[in-house]
Amino acid sequence: MTISVKFPPQVPAGAPVQVAHPTRAVVIGANGSGKTRFGIWIEDNNQSQVPVHRISAQKALTLPDYAQVKNLEQAEKDLYFGRPDQHASFGRKVHDRWGGNPATHLLSDYDKLLALLFAKEADRDRRHTTETRQTQGYVPVPDSPIDTIVHLWAYLMPHRTIAFHDGKVIVGKGTPDEYHAKEMSDGERVTLYLLGQCLTAPAGSIIIVDEPEVHLHRSLMDKLWNKVEELCSDKSLVYITHDLDFAASRTGAKKIWVTSYSKDGWTWADLPDDDSLPESLVLELIGNRKPVLFCEGDRGGLDHSLYQICYPGYHVVPRGSGEKVIESVKALRANSALHTISAFGIIDRDVRTEQELASHLTQDIHALPFAEVENLLCTECLVAAVGEQLQLDQHEAVSKVTEYIARSMREELEAQIVMRAARRVRYHLSCYSPTTSTRAGLLSGVDQLVNSLDMASITSEAELALKAALESGKLDEMLKLYNRKSLADRVSSCFGLTHGEYKALVFRMLKGPKKDVLIAGVRAFLPSK
Repeated sequence: MTISVKFPPQVPAGAPVQVAHPTRAVVIGANGSGKTRFGIWIEDNNQSQVPVHRISAQKALTLPDYAQVKNLEQAEKDLYFGRPDQHASFGRKVHDRWGGNPATHLLSDYDKLLALLFAKEADRDRRHTTETRQTQGYVPVPDSPIDTIVHLWAYLMPHRTIAFHDGKVIVGKGTPDEYHAKEMSDGERVTLYLLGQCLTAPAGSIIIVDEPEVHLHRSLMDKLWNKVEELCSDKSLVYITHDLDFAASRTGAKKIWVTSYSKDGWTWADLPDDDSLPESLVLELIGNRKPVLFCEGDRGGLDHSLYQICYPGYHVVPRGSGEKVIESVKALRANSALHTISAFGIIDRDVRTEQELASHLTQDIHALPFAEVENLLCTECLVAAVGEQLQLDQHEAVSKVTEYIARSMREELEAQIVMRAARRVRYHLSCYSPTTSTRAGLLSGVDQLVNSLDMASITSEAELALKAALESGKLDEMLKLYNRKSLADRVSSCFGLTHGEYKALVFRMLKGPKKDVLIAGVRAFLPSK
């Protein structure tokens, strides 16, 4: 089902935006971007055309001992408009339901929700009784919202049963652990509340849910909203959130990015679409207000952890490989819809040529001066600092590590030459393209590529570079080319530490009393930003 909905004007334009709205939408924005007021605007400007029910983030979850007995009309008016009498209307909703302050009013309507649930069941029973008497035969009993909640509860909370009886709600009814629903956990209470609010909303209505993730465990949150969406396919759900994981979980929903709010209105747009940037990554980028640093590795890995320390003013996003870093920086810079987000990248040097590195630098993609980021932890300045921390002679510590790395490098020289040469070959292979768009061109391109590979020259170049680093006798020069990810763990023995303890010690020191000096030593090898 599709409902046409008015969205606020986009600054600096002056007219509301009419959207042929899909049944699901997510409004995303950072704290302070005006998301709640965005939802209030949607409520105020659409409720004269279709029913609009907004579920506030500011809500009390206190259950009454018993639900009040009301007829269906009274219960609906009380929940949706804030009063049960003939004066209930959307014109008085701000005063009666929202206490005159729709943005911050603490909504306390659990009692009204329960009254409506019982009223709907009573109305269902009355209608069924009348129909049965008229037909004098079997008439199937349709599920009420309470029946649906009981079925869903068994799916969402398999360790707890729930029952609605004589105006009260009981959990674990008939078991030794039976208790009144008002004793439920926050997660259980909000689950019942959200299910009831969404299932009782009229067909064809817009349901605005502010902070749908509050009090819900991640696994329960996804299951709950997936079921709600399935059962409310005749209603339009608009979620308002700053939770990027929740936004990403709403696959197929229309996603709106709200960046700011002022007296002139909201700055907002549809979530930018880019084939080179996954939607989850775009959500992460727009969800923070810092410039972005793309790096290699995984979240929580060495690159990510080290750059978070060295660039506290940046949002560090690991992208796995160096190629993904390059692709992400270029895609972000090329996407006009994301031009407000500044970004740069850091990649390992690997075996890239000066020409390649210069080309990447024009896109603000920088290469470490070392073969691997792990080598950055073994530089002379950090080795000396660790020696001092362990009350060792600094010069002796540097000398031990230098000798250890030189010896290891000599022992692995042939393997390092082959590894370096192989990486150059892989790079050349990645540059392959057919000479023409025919089968003959496909084969011709392969022939040209193979013929262009001068293996003797590639191997000789790798050998000369590695031997020159060795002959320099300088620790930092060897680290620039020595390609061994375990290096930072292996040098632990030079300090009398167990394998891997050196790296852990360096990270503790980077967060300790002398962190400023140590970070400055690391930053000397990194781009100045």
